[in-house]
Parts: sequence; C-alpha cells; structure tokens
Amino acid sequence: MKTETQPITIDSDGLRIEALLETPEGATDKLPGVALCHPHPRYGGDMNNEVITALSRRLVADGFAALRFNFRGVGNSEGEFSYGSGETDDAEAALDALALREEVDASRIGVAGYSFGAAVAVQAAMGSSIPLALVAIACPAPQFRAFSGMEILQPKLFILGDHDHNFPVEQFRFLAKRFADPRRAEVINGADHFFRGQEDELSETASDFFAEWLKR
Repeated sequence: MKTETQPITIDSDGLRIEALLETPEGATDKLPGVALCHPHPRYGGDMNNEVITALSRRLVADGFAALRFNFRGVGNSEGEFSYGSGETDDAEAALDALALREEVDASRIGVAGYSFGAAVAVQAAMGSSIPLALVAIACPAPQFRAFSGMEILQPKLFILGDHDHNFPVEQFRFLAKRFADPRRAEVINGADHFFRGQEDELSETASDFFAEWLKR
C-alpha cells in the first residue's frame, strides 16, 4: 500500500512543532490514528528513528493514519529540551492535532512511543482523554517502575527486547503485572534496546494490538 505523507505544523504551548501525517494513499473513509513519540533527543532521537518509521509504515499498511513529530528543540521544532515535561505537552498537542484531522476518526486514536518516547506516551495517555490504546516500547526501567503504581485505564501493550541492556526481562514481567487490565507484556526474542533487524516483528505486534482496540 502506498503512503501519502503530509508535512504539518502542531502548536504546543505556542511552539511550532514539526510533524508528518502519513495515511494510506487514496483512503476515503475516516481512519483510526496513532501518534508516535520518538526516543531521547539528547541521544540523537527524532521522528526519523528506525523503530518509529517502521511502526509508522506498518500502521499505514494496516489502514491507520500515523502522526510522527519532533519534540521541541528537535529538527525544525521550536523550543528546547524539557526533560519530559514539555515533551509530554508536545505529545498531547499531537493527539489534539490528530483528532482534528478530517482524515481521522477522533473516536479511534492511540499513542505509542519508543524508549524515552515510551515514557512520554504513557504520560500523555494519562493526561489526555483522546487516546484509547497505548503501546510503550522499551520504556526505561525507572519510569516503568513508577508508572506501574499509577492508574492507567487504557488498554496497554508493553514491549521489551530480551537482551535490553537496561531492563532485565524478569523485572519487566513482574512490573507489568502491576498495571491494571487490560494490559499485555510482550518480549521480542533476540532483540536489544534498539531492535535492529527486528523492527518489522515489533511493528506487527504493535499494529495488531492497535487494530484489536481501535478497529472495533
């Protein structure tokens, strides 16, 4: 399936945030949508990260609208790094923008993030009424531990590589059980924190989860 890509600008607290809306070419019906949060800007993370682009590509192939965006201070987005607080505002602004798009069904929107972006996506899910499903990929262990004691009502999928250098699988599985249902924890065998060469498997797992909850 071919992809139609539209550069758009999102307003986040008066900052212009750079974004790309990707949809199946020729789609006529309103689409479920997913906002995608990229990894840590201080370590080179942006909306063109391999995991984020692979997930966007798979979502579009499966009939979703995918919104990739650069956090404040990244690429052509205004502002500067805000240690997660401002980035959560950016994610919530991206969800607002996605819900207003004429191509998108505002009642069927999810949010996903990878690494630092996973922690931001979880916080955005708690702070916004828009997302109905959440995927957190390789969420850093300290944040994951903190989130496990919070009330997160949306259906949740947590994904980790079994060779993640910062998060032992046993600890991940234990903490995942502390989240309220509905929740799932998936481990990608042979993958480390970066999922190199396994982006397609990861993306299929995430897209199937969103289809389960956003295509009802």
